[in-house]
Amino acid sequence: MKKWIKLKLYLSLGGIFLAVFIILMLLIAIISAASGSSSSGGSGGSACSAKVEDGGDSDSDSASTNQASSGNASIDSFVKEHEDAYIESWGAGGFLPSASIAQTMAEVSFSQSVPSFGQAHNMGGVKWTSTATYPKTIEKYGSDAVSGGGPGTNVGDNTGGGYTYFKDFDAGIVGKAEFMSRQSLYNKAINNTDGKSTLDAIADGGWATDPSYKTKLEELYDSLGTKYKWLDEKAIAKYGEKPVDIDKLNKGTSAASDGSTDSDSSDDSGSDSCSDSDSGGATDGTGTVPSDATAWGYKPDELPDSLKSFIIDPSKYGLKYGGPDGWVEHSGQCVDLTESLGNALWGHTGATSGNGDQQAQAWTAFFGNGLKNSPKKGAIFSTNLANNHTGIVCHVFENGDILIVEQNTPLSGVGGGHIDTWNYRVVNKQSQSDMGFVYAYPDDKEMKAAKE
Repeated sequence: MKKWIKLKLYLSLGGIFLAVFIILMLLIAIISAASGSSSSGGSGGSACSAKVEDGGDSDSDSASTNQASSGNASIDSFVKEHEDAYIESWGAGGFLPSASIAQTMAEVSFSQSVPSFGQAHNMGGVKWTSTATYPKTIEKYGSDAVSGGGPGTNVGDNTGGGYTYFKDFDAGIVGKAEFMSRQSLYNKAINNTDGKSTLDAIADGGWATDPSYKTKLEELYDSLGTKYKWLDEKAIAKYGEKPVDIDKLNKGTSAASDGSTDSDSSDDSGSDSCSDSDSGGATDGTGTVPSDATAWGYKPDELPDSLKSFIIDPSKYGLKYGGPDGWVEHSGQCVDLTESLGNALWGHTGATSGNGDQQAQAWTAFFGNGLKNSPKKGAIFSTNLANNHTGIVCHVFENGDILIVEQNTPLSGVGGGHIDTWNYRVVNKQSQSDMGFVYAYPDDKEMKAAKE
């Protein structure tokens, strides 16, 4: 009888314990659910904290698909801290602040963990060209404002080149706007006072290869960019509705009206426009830089008549504008133009070793001599490591200025959005010195004549 009583007691206690256990589990489940729901939609929640691997840039797919909440305190704080720079970016490059903010979110999510943003202060996808791309940025923030090397400049998406290093975020904000303004691909984005239209122009110009990039930019503008229209108003009030003179930058009226279509890589018109020239017929050390050659650089179809007698036309040496004929690497890098055209000029074959700053040295082995400090028609040039670039000299003017042909700038190659292309640029004697130009060419041989 006692055993039965004990058994009933144990069963009763067991039931109580089981009930308590069930109640505790239910409470835990309720608390967990409540906690989860409260952390997903607030300021700085998961929807606003996407981390993007380095490599979301002008030549890669868009890095971020997340929409930022209009209550993202971290972005608000960043924008407020750099308000003056965003206003200045409109004056320097005509790139609308609200659109700039939305695109930076798409590219790097304002995440300090992204090296190109947190270390290089790059606002998303700005590849290195040269200091000549940033005269206004340098004027405002100093000669060390931009550089072709530094922490966070490595591109990890196999598109080549490197990100531009800006010494701080202010320089990065203004520098990106100025970079944009000097690329005819994005003409419709410059001096555009409508944020969504600005971003559409960037997408249409080929900033990213992701086919959904335009949609992502538009969504981010609706969720984030519109919050900063007040910043647009301040910028426009200070610098007006058209702060950048596109004609002065000599992008051309056709480029300004046609947007990105003027640089379709499948079109050979770029090289055809120069087919009636002598392709470098002028003698080295003669002539002056034409008074109408005032632009930073020229696509082949934008080249003024006054420069045509001084050029070397790659199309007359077997290179097809837009490719693939005649090209060695199809990388869109500066080295590819030097290799491809250099081979045709000097009888070399295959690829050479080294980056842009190492090309001249590499070619001296083929020429059987050393580096030169003086330019010459057909010479392979390299800049110093800080500028890390290469190309070929078309002509040396009587004052020492040179006309060069090159790839991977805002007008050509990876930097311009289309590989297997080229552009022309006048580089004055002082800039050659500042950028550490050196040259390679044979002592007892002249370059091959162009094909008619």
